Amino acid sequence: MTNRKIEALQEAAAQKAKESAERVEKALERMTKQGQIISFKSVAQSANVSTAYLYKQEDLRNRIETLRDQQKQKPKSKQPPVASDNSKSVIISTLREENKKLRAEIEGLRRVNEGLAGRVYHLQGAEELAERLKSENAEFKQQLEECRQQLQQFTAVTVENPKVTSLEKKRAGRSNISDKVKQQLDSLGIQLNSTLTKTIKSVSLETVLDAIEALKEAISDGDVDKPGGWLKTAIEQGWKPNGKIQIKSELDLFSEWYPKAKQKRLIQASQTTKDGIMIYTNDEKWIPFSEMLAQYPLETL
Repeated sequence: MTNRKIEALQEAAAQKAKESAERVEKALERMTKQGQIISFKSVAQSANVSTAYLYKQEDLRNRIETLRDQQKQKPKSKQPPVASDNSKSVIISTLREENKKLRAEIEGLRRVNEGLAGRVYHLQGAEELAERLKSENAEFKQQLEECRQQLQQFTAVTVENPKVTSLEKKRAGRSNISDKVKQQLDSLGIQLNSTLTKTIKSVSLETVLDAIEALKEAISDGDVDKPGGWLKTAIEQGWKPNGKIQIKSELDLFSEWYPKAKQKRLIQASQTTKDGIMIYTNDEKWIPFSEMLAQYPLETL
């Protein structure tokens, strides 16, 4: 065999040994990353070399033995047990029940909140009505005080001049005005004088009562500055009421209608505004009392 052939064989053997060593290195790197068990047999199979080869290569043998010993010394990691299908079903069922309870609790709280909101609106309406009644009461007290002062002045005058008493008695006798008309005038705070008395006596009782009702409507609309003069003109011209529902009659009707509608759960609350009585419905809307009364008449409740 020539020297050239010998060199070629040596080169081929060296190349083969290099390739085998590279395969072993790659196999060790791959097995270490993947956490595979390292032994001479497993490495030989993975690198496609013989175990004898690995034992003969001192560097590779030492490395394999080192990695093998490290794996033996390293404690095995405890992995959590995989949940079974049965346990998963139990967990899902429990979560669904909890979700159902939470939804029911939320719905209950929402209804309580709606009820509280209705009560708040009702209380606001009651407060406004109370304030209005207080204002009217203050006006009545002022009118009463004025009447007392006038009575005191009249009493003082009659004491000083007894003739005045007889004169007033004569005037009172001549007035001859219906008690019903007097009561209406007192409720409106209108005092009789000679001019108004003459005007009332000049027409029928029905004409006077119609004019008084027309005056009440005008007062409710806020269009009257001097009730006495307004009434005199209304009597002279024969004015009649427009037939509008007065605030007092509406309040009386509402007082009878509201508890019945509330008992039948047709509404939630009410409040009094400048536009009149408003009703809070189950649809969470504010509707005028007149519309609700038309929809649910008192006789149907």
